[in-house]
Amino acid sequence: MSQSSKRILVTGGAGFVGTRFVTDLVEAGHDVHVVDDCSVGSPDRLPAGVTVDEVDVRSRELEPALQSYDPHAIVHMAAIHYVPYCDEHPGETYDVNVLGTRTLLDAARTLDTLETVVNVSSAAVYPPLDGPLSEDVRPGPMDPYGKSKLVGEELVNLFGERTDVDTVSARLFNVYGPGETNPHLIPAILDQLRDGSRTVELGNLTPRRDYVHVRDVSRALQRLVDHADDAPPALNVGTGDAHSVRAVVEAVSLALGEDIEVTQDQERVRASDRPHLQADIERMSSVTGWTPTVGLVDGLAELLVMDGVEAT
Repeated sequence: MSQSSKRILVTGGAGFVGTRFVTDLVEAGHDVHVVDDCSVGSPDRLPAGVTVDEVDVRSRELEPALQSYDPHAIVHMAAIHYVPYCDEHPGETYDVNVLGTRTLLDAARTLDTLETVVNVSSAAVYPPLDGPLSEDVRPGPMDPYGKSKLVGEELVNLFGERTDVDTVSARLFNVYGPGETNPHLIPAILDQLRDGSRTVELGNLTPRRDYVHVRDVSRALQRLVDHADDAPPALNVGTGDAHSVRAVVEAVSLALGEDIEVTQDQERVRASDRPHLQADIERMSSVTGWTPTVGLVDGLAELLVMDGVEAT
């Protein structure tokens, strides 16, 4: 697909990643329409002029919403993705993440101008292995969320094979940045620092994750919209580096300029928590030219300022 102005429909576009992505698309001159049930995200955070259909992706109302907009590209983000919630609600997770994707693709078959579908998937489709994970690693999800995202990828691949639409799945690693809507590690740290405390209570302290800033993720997704025609079925979106929970706290301490003590709270410890999750981004960079630009300390320093966390 060319890089000229397009009509781009974003499901889940009022959420954490979606808001950043939609904002960047508008600034790039695209015509953007959002489909979101607004159960988590808020359309108030979207740029002026962006139209929003408050529709569940599982709903029969989705097809007429797509037909009325007739997009050139669809970027599918709508999902339940907070892992502890997914573990407790596997049926709902399957319903939204799998059946919602199928409903979207069924509706997409009726569109006249659709050229591209970018499916936002997750590194949770991978097995728990040490070291950087390339797209050649055989999937082996270890929880309901990862399993649901893998089935979603398979549905998108099949859609691409049976239509003339270019498709690709973006396997996001641990996204952080302004506007995060789930209580993941970095928001949990900032919440505890905001009142002036310099001691944080966290769960598992040793797992290593690849933390990628939401601005870099948005840039990656934009590249995939433009390069889906020559992309493989899935590409990793991460930084290529992994940091332990303790290392993240140390990075926050460095960004803040103050020592932070960390203790383990057994109530926060996840029963099932993979020890290592790290991206190999060589293929993503080769296919699209994308590389991450926001370092962890710089990204955290920005968050501290935005959250009003200052040195005491």
